[in-house]
Amino acid sequence: METEGPVIRIKKGVFMARGQRVVAAADAAAFYEVTPRALLCAVARNPRKFTRQFMFRLTQREQAAVPALRRLARPPLVFTETGVSMLSTVLKSGKAARINVEIVREVVRTLKSLGLSAWDMLR
Repeated sequence: METEGPVIRIKKGVFMARGQRVVAAADAAAFYEVTPRALLCAVARNPRKFTRQFMFRLTQREQAAVPALRRLARPPLVFTETGVSMLSTVLKSGKAARINVEIVREVVRTLKSLGLSAWDMLR
């Protein structure tokens, strides 16, 4: 499988791959203050919440383009911005819970600014 574009580092832990900003599973785990194993187990328990739009495994070529990931024996799983947000719904850490609450608050604020309510989304 060929890469769909260059891999470009944006800031520590965040880089562009396949035209999307992504973060490796280990970095996402550190952000949410859980172990990489806990993160991967939570993802495995919730397969319907993590589509290819939310996460994918880098190719060897993509992995080689990210210096911090070259040492890994296997290309890592990476999460898109939406995938990192979705992680807050399945991880069991205080930070994940706080982030999930903030995401929901922001969604409700955005809906209100558009003249909608959360109830409209339930129809």
